[in-house]
Amino acid sequence: MKSFLTSPGFLSPYGTFGADFSSVMAWFFTLLFIYGWYLGRKHQGQRHHLVTLWGMIAMLGYFTIYYLARGLGALSTEGKEGFGGPDWVYNSVFVPILLIHLIAVSLGLVLAVYMIILGFRSSAMKEKVRFLKTETLKMSPKTFKSILIGSAVVFGLVAVLRSQTFARAIVWISCFIIIAFVVFLERGIERWLPDGASRHRKIGTVTMVLYVVALITSTATYVMLYYIYPVKTI
Repeated sequence: MKSFLTSPGFLSPYGTFGADFSSVMAWFFTLLFIYGWYLGRKHQGQRHHLVTLWGMIAMLGYFTIYYLARGLGALSTEGKEGFGGPDWVYNSVFVPILLIHLIAVSLGLVLAVYMIILGFRSSAMKEKVRFLKTETLKMSPKTFKSILIGSAVVFGLVAVLRSQTFARAIVWISCFIIIAFVVFLERGIERWLPDGASRHRKIGTVTMVLYVVALITSTATYVMLYYIYPVKTI
């Protein structure tokens, strides 16, 4: 799989198939989420719900499969060797943009999980039309403990039984950490935004901004790597 992803790409003569495919998918998912956000702003609740729900599930599935197959992205497989420009551009421009991208992607993935859960908790169906409920939304202590303990047991067992290497174990442990972070995040946010409808709209807007930032920074790093400062091999 890794050799296939590092084969010649289709967008740039210097790019890899993995990098090109990743760039295309970044644009696809971001535009899809912008469309879903637009539907929500137009109060088309059911269409917004379906577009964003299945879009986020597809994005999480794609991200997990692709990044596990490729490693940890362009920098881990190519590093400075994949950048053909001067050191000052690499250190002062490329690396800061890449770090912003990684932070935006990491937060975006956490919020994707959170928004999937929040979408169901803060909405209801009436005559086949989904709408946001204007009411206090709070997680019970029993649910809080059950999610933490249940996910710890499940991912702990998977990490022990299915992981032949420490790196694979870290992947499953990271899954639990993400879930735990989302649960603790919810406990803090419910004090700041007790109303479920308001919480969904505001956190959804923040999530959308993060996805746009992630797209802009990923496109910038792609252009620098494969158009402006590619490593040209003879």
